[in-house]
Amino acid sequence: MRRLCHESSYPSALLAVAGHRLDGAIRPFPDTPLVPEAWSGLVAAAASHRLTGLLRSSVDGGRLPATDAQRAEVRNTHRMTLLRVLSLEQHLVSMVSRLAAADVETRVLKGSAYAHLDYPDPALRSFIDLDLLFRPDDIAKAVAVLESAGLTRILAEPRPGFDRRFDKGTTLRGPDFEIDLHRTFVLGPWGLRLDLDALWSDAEPFTIGGHPLYALSAQNRFLHACYHAALGDWPLRLGSLRDVAELHPADERGAITQATEWGVQAVVAAAVADSTRLLGLPVSGELRTWAAAYVPTRREESWLGLHTQENKTFAAQAIATLPALPGLRDKAAYLRALLLPDAGYTADRHTSTLSRIRFGVREALKGRGR
Repeated sequence: MRRLCHESSYPSALLAVAGHRLDGAIRPFPDTPLVPEAWSGLVAAAASHRLTGLLRSSVDGGRLPATDAQRAEVRNTHRMTLLRVLSLEQHLVSMVSRLAAADVETRVLKGSAYAHLDYPDPALRSFIDLDLLFRPDDIAKAVAVLESAGLTRILAEPRPGFDRRFDKGTTLRGPDFEIDLHRTFVLGPWGLRLDLDALWSDAEPFTIGGHPLYALSAQNRFLHACYHAALGDWPLRLGSLRDVAELHPADERGAITQATEWGVQAVVAAAVADSTRLLGLPVSGELRTWAAAYVPTRREESWLGLHTQENKTFAAQAIATLPALPGLRDKAAYLRALLLPDAGYTADRHTSTLSRIRFGVREALKGRGR
């Protein structure tokens, strides 16, 4: 079952930082500078939750009291974060250009797309890797293009066609960065609920250094932000919850209608409710009022619960995917790929089919909290 993430999971000052500059946020800042140990913990937590930009803004704006040494430290931390972001954006432009030259269309997810389109200042939104969405039929070609550029796939495909038909995507590693190639937003039943064709029906352009890039439409960016916030890290990443608040749709009724039509209203409601609660925002407006009142079904609770625990696993999410697949042929192909994958997928990981099955059962039980 789904667990709620309690505010005690975070330093209280970090909750205030996460809500900084949002209308109606009520999380209190400390009245005096934090003692060294608490300050070090706050800086480390801000980096982990992708909030160094908001931490610096809180200090520079006088909301978070700080000593001269603390102000210097947070500025230096943020400066180093931005240098990393600039390096990643250079890689992003290069990779998207290579893919475009090979006639592979992309959509930039999270990271630069949110920073340049949805935040009032791109410096407020940091990230540590790159995420691109691809049409399912383009995944294999995209992998080949990026491998030809020197990137290495982290994990082999279980069987040919698995990426295109079933998986969330795959990850490739460069010399100093990683790039996640997405077919859908998340592994498991919630990923199957998405209308993948509709995600490509519209796009919003932005530029980095004069180079054109494309993100999802504003409504679909909000939907992805909800997916990442509700189904991503545990405890919930405050930077992801800030994304949900920052991307709050102008058309609240339209967002609710889309979530309902696609059958993903439990994900959207959970993300909006958690963002509202943990960032200390008012329960006002149609979307937040709807999210606060939404009661998930037993199945929705179970599917959400796969993502709201420390021990969540690929195996548990993979097994939950099987009954949600639409037909017997897909179910059979999916099960065969997981139980009898190609040798390249199991190399250096499992000594036999039986050992792999035993490992999968243990991981599935662990991922379900058993």
